[in-house]
Amino acid sequence: MDKIIIENLELFANHGVFPEETKLGQKFLINMELYLPTRKAGYSDDLTESVNYGEVSHFVTEFLTTHTYKLIEAAAEQTARAVLLHFPLIQKLKFSIHKPWAPVGLPLSDVAVEIERGWHKVYLAFGSNMGDRRKYIEDAVEELRNLEDCKVGKVSDILETEPYGGVAEGAFFNGCLELRTLYTPEELLEKLHAIEAHGNRERKMRWGSRTIDLDILFYDDEVISTPELTIPHIDMANRLFVLEPLCEIAPYLWHPVLKKTVLQMKQELKGRKDIVLFDLDGTITNSKEGITKCAQYALKAYGIDEPDADKLEFFIGPPLKNTFMEHYGMDEETAVAAVAKYRERYHPTGIFECSLFDGVEDALKSLKRKGYRIGLASSKPEESCRRILEHFHILSYFDEVVGATMDGRIDSKYEVLQETIKRMHIYDTTEAVLIGDTRFDVSGAKEAHMDCIGITYGFGTKEELQEAGAKAICDSIEEAAEYIERL
Repeated sequence: MDKIIIENLELFANHGVFPEETKLGQKFLINMELYLPTRKAGYSDDLTESVNYGEVSHFVTEFLTTHTYKLIEAAAEQTARAVLLHFPLIQKLKFSIHKPWAPVGLPLSDVAVEIERGWHKVYLAFGSNMGDRRKYIEDAVEELRNLEDCKVGKVSDILETEPYGGVAEGAFFNGCLELRTLYTPEELLEKLHAIEAHGNRERKMRWGSRTIDLDILFYDDEVISTPELTIPHIDMANRLFVLEPLCEIAPYLWHPVLKKTVLQMKQELKGRKDIVLFDLDGTITNSKEGITKCAQYALKAYGIDEPDADKLEFFIGPPLKNTFMEHYGMDEETAVAAVAKYRERYHPTGIFECSLFDGVEDALKSLKRKGYRIGLASSKPEESCRRILEHFHILSYFDEVVGATMDGRIDSKYEVLQETIKRMHIYDTTEAVLIGDTRFDVSGAKEAHMDCIGITYGFGTKEELQEAGAKAICDSIEEAAEYIERL
């Protein structure tokens, strides 16, 4: 790493064991190596991209002349800590304090202490299965935030899991967080135990129930094995409730012993696809009535009368603007206006002119119970998707709902899937599968590098699904759910 070197900073201060030293004072020399990335400053010639070594020198001088320590070990420790806390760009510091006038009664030229201190990247797991589980977790994270020597970074979503080890009773809330700290592993462990004690944690039984549990998973890339502490966490590769949230915030974090990423450990442990995405129209809901009536309403405004709803089924699935342009020869401006006319009827009336396909809620319930993450990916506007799911009381089954944006920024199935991948933190698209009823679903999934299971009860045909390259074709939602469980 790049470094800035400050040598022989001379100051007069009052540090020492003897009363004369603290009263009369003496000369000290300070050397520092400040480790930080300087490349940006080197290219921009902008001091704000680096650390002002003049400010560091004045800061150290003021600190050492306004504080008094008996030991130069303490003077070095506290000054290094103060520098790291005050200058956030400095990642590591080599600090030496020299005492050339040391009163030892023998001829010598110098006595010095040199230390190296810095910020460390740590990943913690947290869990609770007693009382107000979320409150215990939030309180523990807040205590970490309040520790001056810790900086909390990314915090995963909280997931609910069954107890591990066969002893505890009641489901756990689990998650992981990223932390930068100046503490050593042993010091950090002591702080975590203190936070657990504040949360009334009682250590009565291994794997037993607990109000709050905080575990160190990784500390930089260190490997530690002592009676009190094992890093990396010895059993993390067997704990999906750790790997799932950790993968959310650090999928490519490298295990220094197993030589695998967090994502690889999770995939090996699961051995299956675990994210199921659903299309809406033609897959979850039979929306033919509402969509075709709104299409008729919009077309009539342009002098087009189509009384046969069956002839308007091509409106179901693809983006509306594309359909108006492709089937009616409208230019883009006219098609946008036609979409606005369509929505004029759809939002107050047409949105609920639909029904839930048989077996959908049972399939959602079964997949959720078996630990699958479930998302909705629809070319319908996102607000409309949520209203429909709420209307049928199935919104709670979905971890994420993604639809098109009203400004057209997200419109096609591929664009919707890309946004879904982003929001659901899908780092490996082979872990996900889309269930849809048309070639647009299959082609969008292929473009996003994920499999698509086609279903025949919607508005596409078996032939078009086969031609588009569906991974499998199922005649019911139950059959599709069973197929996913075999993947």
